[in-house]
Amino acid sequence: MNQITYKSDMKRTKKRLLLDTNIWSEVAKADAGVELNRVAKSSSTEILVTPTIVDEVRGIPDPGRRQQVLRLVTQPNWSRLMPEPFIECAELKAEIRRLRPEWIIPSPSFAEFYRLRYDWVRKSGGFWDRARVDAPRRVTDESVRAEKEHHLAREEAKAIRKRTYESGENGEATHLEHVAFLPEIGTPGWSGKAVHYWRVPSLFTFHKELMIYTSPYREWLDNEVDIFAMLANDESMNHLWFHELDPRNVPSQWMRGAFEFLASWHKITPGTPGDCTFSTSFPYADLVASADKNLVAFANRCNADAPFRTAKGLVVKGGRAGVDDLFALIKTHS
Repeated sequence: MNQITYKSDMKRTKKRLLLDTNIWSEVAKADAGVELNRVAKSSSTEILVTPTIVDEVRGIPDPGRRQQVLRLVTQPNWSRLMPEPFIECAELKAEIRRLRPEWIIPSPSFAEFYRLRYDWVRKSGGFWDRARVDAPRRVTDESVRAEKEHHLAREEAKAIRKRTYESGENGEATHLEHVAFLPEIGTPGWSGKAVHYWRVPSLFTFHKELMIYTSPYREWLDNEVDIFAMLANDESMNHLWFHELDPRNVPSQWMRGAFEFLASWHKITPGTPGDCTFSTSFPYADLVASADKNLVAFANRCNADAPFRTAKGLVVKGGRAGVDDLFALIKTHS
């Protein structure tokens, strides 16, 4: 099993390819996992898989179909990414060290951090093995909250789409670096000038998550960051998000905001929140393949407009013919 280093501008010796859930499903249906591994190796391509994809696969209602795809996506041949909150927090911690060193704990303990991380990187018995056998997910306060949050995210996406439609505006073609937002007048730490759109949902998410003791965001941060000091100063925290975070250093936040904005101009589906989460991994890949034309179009808009390197989107059709096309694309882009 390969591990990913979370640095978006790193020099890579292999092409890194993300596959959407629909592609994994077609490869599993065609029983072409061995062939995918062979083609990838011969083309110096690293196949990435994210926990978000695993969660989507676990939502397939047919047990036999679900198990078939799970056996494929959890194979140790692929490079397994850490969960999205881990990536987002790793990026943010580096920015806090740079911009708010007073929030850094002088003598941090990493015992709990490594304990949590071990479940994701261990060779056996961890997250990937539990997913592979389709073991029932452990019911915890956090897992129940996560299900509610996913439902709320779908409803919020619908609300954003409704507001966009009713506005009568046609701003989808706006360069993503020019999409702006005006916080409420009097917001502490805000300079009064328009801020990049992605900064607002990013701040909202982190502020909300850090208020919850069992949130994975808090768990990945609080070994090094003084959460109480962070939350106690709204002016400093808001100013950090609105005006200081460098999008090149927190690319996952920029990507999530960009996908949310682009999705607001299209019909919202049950998979929209998952696509926004999936997009946070794109800065750590060179290519992303999907049968979803909107997802590919959004990926390519981000590839063109982002102030950092991010994955180029490739459309792959369904069926066995689509699997063959995928293999051809891997060879072409090697």
